[in-house]
Amino acid sequence: MIWNISWKNVWRNKSRSMIVVCAITLGTTSGVFVAGMMNGWVDQRIHSAIHTEVSHIKVQNPEYLNNEELKHTVPNFTEISDFLNNSDEVKAWTKHTKIIAMASTSRGSTALTLKGININEEMLVSDLNSFIVDNGGNYFESDFKNPIVISEKTADQLRLINYIITQELLDSIAKLGANESLINSLSSIKDKRIITEKKFKTELKSILKPNDIRNFGAEIMKLAKDYKIRSKIVFTFSGMNGEMSYQSFRVCGIYKTNNTMFDQFNAFVKAEDIAITAGFQPNDYHEVNIILNDDSENLSSFKDVLNSNFNKTNVMTWKELAPDAGMMADFMTVYYYIIMGIIFFALAFGIINTMLMAVLERIKELGMLMAIGMNKKRVFSMIMMETIFLTIVGSIAGMILAGALIGIFGKVGLNFSSVQEGFEAFGWSAMVYPSIDISFFFGVTVMVIIVAILSSIIPAQKALKFNPVEALRTE
Repeated sequence: MIWNISWKNVWRNKSRSMIVVCAITLGTTSGVFVAGMMNGWVDQRIHSAIHTEVSHIKVQNPEYLNNEELKHTVPNFTEISDFLNNSDEVKAWTKHTKIIAMASTSRGSTALTLKGININEEMLVSDLNSFIVDNGGNYFESDFKNPIVISEKTADQLRLINYIITQELLDSIAKLGANESLINSLSSIKDKRIITEKKFKTELKSILKPNDIRNFGAEIMKLAKDYKIRSKIVFTFSGMNGEMSYQSFRVCGIYKTNNTMFDQFNAFVKAEDIAITAGFQPNDYHEVNIILNDDSENLSSFKDVLNSNFNKTNVMTWKELAPDAGMMADFMTVYYYIIMGIIFFALAFGIINTMLMAVLERIKELGMLMAIGMNKKRVFSMIMMETIFLTIVGSIAGMILAGALIGIFGKVGLNFSSVQEGFEAFGWSAMVYPSIDISFFFGVTVMVIIVAILSSIIPAQKALKFNPVEALRTE
């Protein structure tokens, strides 16, 4: 009976109830959608940290962490190799040589970590090969001597990117809806080669209107890039014997990940191409990167096994190697509930206010119910159930709407390209695909019920203070 009466009471003033329901719906939708968006970002960051940057587990010489000299190679490499090949928990593994070197071209220079890799093994551990930019060559598929894969950031520092307006670019911009005035302005510098991004931007500002730059500038910058594949880069570094060594490589591919810092300091060559010049012996490697069959379940236990079997090495998990991603993985769920808690805390004031108004409008009615025998416990239960019904209706509608939005944008993505540079400086992708675990909805439901119960206390106490005789006299 109490449930039935409470449900009917909620809809006695439909306008007021719908306003509160809509507020709860919008609050729940925004909270769940933001949680889904953050979850998508975190999942992408963790995937990048593991499968692009550091792998699940990395084994190194402890001395290499303190002093990155070439002589500090992984001890007992043969035993480690045999162990990993026979372990059921290992999905794939590879090894790297690492050289801190100065890269130089005729137009620029920069410091890099030159990583010597085994291509077939690397593609099982890292997805870097999928980040080769459009028209940026290939991932070691070229047939020329000493190929190297560098980042777009490195290519820019070494002046290996030119900018040129081509007919193909003009056609692409026209298909995007550019007006004839913009096309004509770009045609004035057609086929003109500009050697730096800064000069190209200056050129665009001088010929295009601010509105055109705002609408088409990013796409023009992207399409105008002309990568100088096959360019020679000379590397200077200190070999195993401590003497300065020099070796040249030709660019075969240019990659771009979502982490600017990773891109800025890493270039990749075949391990055999650098071994002789650097003075490496057959089993001289500076790190062993391991991908496990399970992303997290056996991470700590497998690390302990490696530490116990190879105590002369330093073993680190991806959470230690990429602490930002590790922290997000461990605490992001708590942040989600904090966000929802803040939203529901704000909504609670609206719920309390609505229920107080409902109680004050029904003073005479409540007095009559108490006069004919309804005890205080039932009065309290009725007010509480009205609050719970009101809150649950709005929150369920909000969760359904948020789930639909997450499903849609989880496929098409949310593009934050306008602030891409800032996001990628911290390793975040500018294109995010929201996702949410179904268990989060159960957690939100529990929070909703708790908020509803707490919000009902003040209105219910107000109702219990009424004197039946005085309440009946109320007009």
